[in-house]
Amino acid sequence: MRNLCYIFCTAIILSLVATQAYAVESYGKPEDPLVAEVLGMQIRTKNPDEMQYVIMQKLFQEYELQNKIEANPEDIDHYIANLDQFMLEDRKRNDARRVEVEQQLKDVSLPAEQTEQLQSELAALESLHKYSLREERENKQNPEDVLKGKRTVAKAFITQWMVNKALYQQYGGRIIFQQSGPEPLDARKEYLKEQQKKGAFTILEKSFEPPFWEYFVTDSKHSFYKQGSEEERRAFDNPFGLQKQ
Repeated sequence: MRNLCYIFCTAIILSLVATQAYAVESYGKPEDPLVAEVLGMQIRTKNPDEMQYVIMQKLFQEYELQNKIEANPEDIDHYIANLDQFMLEDRKRNDARRVEVEQQLKDVSLPAEQTEQLQSELAALESLHKYSLREERENKQNPEDVLKGKRTVAKAFITQWMVNKALYQQYGGRIIFQQSGPEPLDARKEYLKEQQKKGAFTILEKSFEPPFWEYFVTDSKHSFYKQGSEEERRAFDNPFGLQKQ
C-alpha cells in the first residue's frame, strides 16, 4: 500500500508552492533527478509516489479548466449546511449513547467481557465528546477562520466529485469505493493514458513507470461496485443537492 501520510504531506507542499512551481516551470529540488514532465513543467524527485501525485494533480486541474468544472458558492454553502447538520445529529447520537453506556455499567451483574467492551466504548465516546467541546470552543473563538477552512474543504470535495462524475460519463468503466466517494478507476486510467499519448506528460525515469500505473492495474487493491448493479448505476447521483451537474 502506498505511503498515504507521505502523499498527504506532498499534497500540502504542492499546494503551497504551486504558484511558484508554475512560474518557474519546475517542481522539486534542483539537485534531485529530472524524472518527468507534465504540461510543460519539469518534475524533480526521488520518489515515484510524489511524481505520480504531481502529474495527476496537474492533469486533473487541467481537466477541470477544460470542462469548466467549478463548485459554485451556493453549492459550497449547501454542502457545509448539510455537513454541520450531520455533525450535530452525530454528536447527539454519541452523547445519548454515552449516557446509555454509563447506565449499563452500573449493573454489577454484567459479565466481565461485556463490562470490558462497554468500558472501551465509553472511553471512545468520551474522547469524541471532549473533541466536540474543543471544536465548539474553537468555532466560537475563530468563526471566520473555521468557515474559511470549511469552504476550502467543501470546494475540494465537491470539485473532486464533479470531476469523477464527468470522467465516468466520458469514459465509463469500473467504479471503486473510496472514503471520499465513488471513484471511476478505469475512467481515470483511460484519461491518463490518453494524456500520455498526446504528450501532456512524459515519464523520463523508466523505473518510475510501473509504480505510476500500479494503482490502476492492481485489482486486489480495490473494492469494486458490482458491475451492472443498481448501486453502480446510481453511484454518481447527486449526493449534495448541487445546482450544477
